[in-house]
Amino acid sequence: MNDTSATRTASATGAGDTTGLVDLDRSGDALAGGHETVDLGPGVFGQQQAGWLVTIETQDGLVQIDTGDAAAGSLAAIRRRSDSPISDIIFSHGHQRYNLSCREWIVDCVQRSGRVPRVIAHRNVARRQARYVESSGLQNRLLERQFRFPPGSLEGREFAFTTPTHTFDTSFTIETPGRTIDVVWAPSETDDAVAVWLREDRILYGGPACIPFFPNVGSPQRPWRDPQRWATTLDNLASYPAETLICEFGEPIAGAAAIQEYLATTAAALRWCHSTVVALMNQGLTVAEIVNMVEPPAEIFDKPWLQEGYTSLEHVLRDVYRGQFGWWEDLNPTSLHPAHPHDVAREIRAAIGDPTTVLARAQALADAGEVKLALHVVDLLALEPGSDPVTVHARTLKADLCRRAAATNTSYVTQSLYLHGADELERANAETHD
Repeated sequence: MNDTSATRTASATGAGDTTGLVDLDRSGDALAGGHETVDLGPGVFGQQQAGWLVTIETQDGLVQIDTGDAAAGSLAAIRRRSDSPISDIIFSHGHQRYNLSCREWIVDCVQRSGRVPRVIAHRNVARRQARYVESSGLQNRLLERQFRFPPGSLEGREFAFTTPTHTFDTSFTIETPGRTIDVVWAPSETDDAVAVWLREDRILYGGPACIPFFPNVGSPQRPWRDPQRWATTLDNLASYPAETLICEFGEPIAGAAAIQEYLATTAAALRWCHSTVVALMNQGLTVAEIVNMVEPPAEIFDKPWLQEGYTSLEHVLRDVYRGQFGWWEDLNPTSLHPAHPHDVAREIRAAIGDPTTVLARAQALADAGEVKLALHVVDLLALEPGSDPVTVHARTLKADLCRRAAATNTSYVTQSLYLHGADELERANAETHD
């Protein structure tokens, strides 16, 4: 157990600054949420933000799962419900926005009650925090793309992480009169994720392991995630006799039978993805071939919680492939030691006798609804930098194709990355006229 006092691993611009995200336009941000409190169970309420910020009332004080990144509004919402001091803060996992304002919560607790709450997390959180601090520039650009913030709006942002005061490997128990709270390791979306079990109430908080749509296994900008490990975690959660399951997003699932069905079918779908991709890999197929031929069987996937929402099935299939293979996913010798993209674009442009035929073909494919193919064709001309009229035309067409692709895709992440790509292309064209 780590008993060091709560400290920050990186500084922010000021004590009241919750990472710079609060003042941004968050209209396209899937995790923006709000501060309306919702009852999730007897003596348990939450605010839907980057996942539920769950508050558990006990005789020893409030136990809080996650603090989010907007301290003032979140704390005010809790104080409208309870004046009890906060005794414990639990990190559901180490993703940045779920607990970036934890330090502000601790300061508030000390000022109100003179009490410093424990900060409880899985041991792997520290390693994740260190990685995010090391790669802060990358992480900021990743968030801009994925959550539709204006480019450059997170430039220079530092991570105001709080170091947990208590860490564990398998489980950690909070004993209070009449309410026992078990915090258990639940590796799934991350290797530091936890679930929380309220024994007497039979309420299970599933954390990032439990979401109301297909599990976010294959995120295009994130390191590899293991669908089999996630399925095993769901099996473990099914061993709890829960009557209420609080998922990371959405309404709680009520009733033991419904909870068991959710956990079992989600685990089965993840295992199907793994076994299907591995079987096709054994036949020598590449990832591009696999994702264009796999059709999920209705008898497994015909559940509301197994539909695409945040991620897509194709992303999940890609992560299975990544778990079995290296980075050379197209098996094309050219990609083993690629030339610089700008040099490649220049030489492809020089090799094309009449670029208007390429543009015409890309447009014809787009008009026929073949957007994915049109994107491949227009890339013969759209990747070269500069202000050549043909390149500008190609970038304009590609931006339109990206927006069309976003409009027809059900994955929030895919939509965001397509829309970000369109914005980048249009900005490149605008810069050629400056």
